[in-house]
Amino acid sequence: MDSGAVTPGNAIEHEALPQPPHDDLPKRHPLTKFLSGAAITIGFVLIKLKALVLVVFDFFRGYAVNPFEGFGLMQFSVAGGTMALSIWAMATKAPLPLVVGFVGIILVHEIGHAVAIRAKGLHAGLMVFIPFIGGAVTLKDQPRSAYDDAQIGLAGPVAGTFASLIVLQVYKWNDQPLYLAIAAAGFAVNLINLLPIGMLDGGRISAAVTKWMWVFGGGVLIYKVVKQPNPLMLIILVLAAFQVYLSIMREKDDKSFYDVTLSQRVFVAVAYFGLVIFLGHQTYMSLNRLAALSAPLVK
Repeated sequence: MDSGAVTPGNAIEHEALPQPPHDDLPKRHPLTKFLSGAAITIGFVLIKLKALVLVVFDFFRGYAVNPFEGFGLMQFSVAGGTMALSIWAMATKAPLPLVVGFVGIILVHEIGHAVAIRAKGLHAGLMVFIPFIGGAVTLKDQPRSAYDDAQIGLAGPVAGTFASLIVLQVYKWNDQPLYLAIAAAGFAVNLINLLPIGMLDGGRISAAVTKWMWVFGGGVLIYKVVKQPNPLMLIILVLAAFQVYLSIMREKDDKSFYDVTLSQRVFVAVAYFGLVIFLGHQTYMSLNRLAALSAPLVK
């Protein structure tokens, strides 16, 4: 007898099995559906962004360095002594709290340079503060390329801008004009440092920006100057036109140093012009707000 045969008894037993009605199946709550769908979507996005997150993490990990590595008693003495001298000299012309806040922003600015220098495997020499001007960090080693030099140049204004934004936020919390004045001074000094001339940060950054990006960035600056007239922005605009010529000459003189990829040039150009426009806007708004606060006192 075939063991796979179905007997009438077996058929009756299968037919007799109770089947639950379809309407009695448990229904999922709409909120549960939404949460599960959101979880799946978030998980999918996180998987897709995993590579980007790793790249960003690796980038910032490279800047987790000791900016004062290699500093000895002399370096700290020069930094501390010139900082104290700057505070004393400027305090004869401005309120001490304003001066201390301003020098603090300069300190953060210079530390930003020092962090980038160490991240590039180089060593900083001296950190010097100059009364009524700002500060500077010297290099024991020279950058290997214009791109490295531009990143070192950008690091200072970026750090100084963040410091100024923190002070501006403190003003918004307590409404004390002192903090607005410190923030305005911070925005202005970081904007001045972006002038594309000489040994200023802008001069170092400009080496990695080609003539075509100067033309494009100059067009954006023209629009911003028309919308928000600012003497510093106007000076940068005029100097940017001169940089078109200089960039052509530089690339012919030292091709190895100025061998910068297109993506690197785009990164530096976007960071530079974006920072100039942002600082120009913040300087304009902060100074106007200060003027509005002082107007009732003048009357």
